[in-house]
Amino acid sequence: MFAAVRRFGGAFKHLLTAKDGRTYTPARVYWLLGALTQVGLSIWHTVALQQAFSSTDFGTGMGLVLAAGGAGVWLTRKSEPDD
Repeated sequence: MFAAVRRFGGAFKHLLTAKDGRTYTPARVYWLLGALTQVGLSIWHTVALQQAFSSTDFGTGMGLVLAAGGAGVWLTRKSEPDD
């Protein structure tokens, strides 16, 4: 069980770091925070406010968050440190 948690943590770190595997890049970290915020606010809107969940609005918002994050990572690719 703990080995699986360590592997997941390693994969998570790999998603947030630059090519060298040690330097956290702001574009990737903000991308993750934006995606988690989008999901969290959608859950809060549905559970706490008792409003209907709109998959179209969620998909549009999440798509914009992911596209903006992808653009941010693409724009900063040249500034990432190598090994």
